[in-house]
Amino acid sequence: MDRNPEKVSLVAWTSLGILVLISIVSYLDRQVIYLLVEPIKKDLGLSDFSMGLLQGVAFGLFYAIFAIPVGWLVDRYSRRIIIYLGMTLWSISAATCGLANGFLPLFLARFGVGVGEASLSPSAYSVIGDLFPVRRLAMALGIFATGSAIGSASAYMASGALISKLESMGEIVIPGLGSVAPWQAVFMMTGAPGLLLAFLVFLIPEPKRKDIAPVTGRAAAGFGKYLLSHKRYYGCHFFGYGLIAVVSYAAAAWFPTVLIRNYGLTYVQAGFIMGLVAMFTGVPGFVISGWAVDRWYARGRTDAHLRYFVWAALISAAVALVAFGLSTSVSLAVLGYGIVHFLQPFTGPAVGHLHLATPSAYRGRTSAIFLLVFNVMGMCIGPPLVGFLTDFVFKDPQAVRLSLAVVYVVTVLLAGFLFMLGLPAARRIIEERLGAAEHAPTAAYGTAGGQPRAVTRAH
Repeated sequence: MDRNPEKVSLVAWTSLGILVLISIVSYLDRQVIYLLVEPIKKDLGLSDFSMGLLQGVAFGLFYAIFAIPVGWLVDRYSRRIIIYLGMTLWSISAATCGLANGFLPLFLARFGVGVGEASLSPSAYSVIGDLFPVRRLAMALGIFATGSAIGSASAYMASGALISKLESMGEIVIPGLGSVAPWQAVFMMTGAPGLLLAFLVFLIPEPKRKDIAPVTGRAAAGFGKYLLSHKRYYGCHFFGYGLIAVVSYAAAAWFPTVLIRNYGLTYVQAGFIMGLVAMFTGVPGFVISGWAVDRWYARGRTDAHLRYFVWAALISAAVALVAFGLSTSVSLAVLGYGIVHFLQPFTGPAVGHLHLATPSAYRGRTSAIFLLVFNVMGMCIGPPLVGFLTDFVFKDPQAVRLSLAVVYVVTVLLAGFLFMLGLPAARRIIEERLGAAEHAPTAAYGTAGGQPRAVTRAH
């Protein structure tokens, strides 16, 4: 038995680094469309609501649905092969977006990106959960999630610089394809490299699956019965983080357009600002949220992963109201977006608590359901809802910042309420899992490696 359960191997850190790189590529391919709203609208004659469907539903619905069968596969088969096949599919589909000449072809290409990317998160969560000790798990998952921030920054900066450069070049001719629009060329240039980078996944070992406790009692009754026996915890967890995802995707999809449409910034300026915000608030937000809840949990606060976001939701609502709804200053809008972007990253704490609460035999499927819920909510409600309010409620393209403010404030307050409602259930399920570990003949983790020093029962 390892005498130091806190120690993280070089193999674990290397594997995490590769997964972060793959995550960066995935977010580049899914979010490059966010800064291309105006040229795509102009060439294809689309509305804001149609663009919201392309940004969100076309990708997110199929990404979420296919996460369920992928989760079943993750619990049974090689996670490396699942990631490789998915990355190959999404890279081909991302480049194919550049061949689209109408709403439906672009919708179908985005569907392919979503199906392929559904392979990554359940597989990566499972691998990371088996490579890192419990007290390092939320931080490790937070580090993995920094790939989304870096990928977002890359998408904004690359698409802004490329669309500006390509538009200045005049006609773009690609051998075998003929003349293409600048935004089409951007999709092709950002999608193709993933076909080669996919092979990096085979540098990651296939780790042995582990658990903090044996599958006994209610856990042994079966996957569905286990979830139903803890329905308050899983319901508040899934839908609370799902509401955070709504505002996260809504802001990521439409704030670049706010900068261009309401404040007159160029593509390059908007892309540069969005990239800086993603790097300097998003990356620290993922790491610090994971680090903070790990420390809080180790001190006995077993609901730390949800409690953190009660406070984050309240602060975000106040900031978004001022920055998006009341202020007309571009500086204040960018500052406010930076603050909420720092507070909203939830992957590390959300998945970390799921791993603590869920037996290893069920983690792939539980992670897949979590991905289904928060991605359907986030991508299929967030971007389209902002476009819907702009087109059909405010009926003014310049009102996009007000639409974003309404969506953000209302949604994030609902999320905070659900997290508060789920705190007692979060404490109970961790106490149950730790109790099973204490009575197990041998546990996968020692007391120092997996359990908090004291369980906080009353608050």
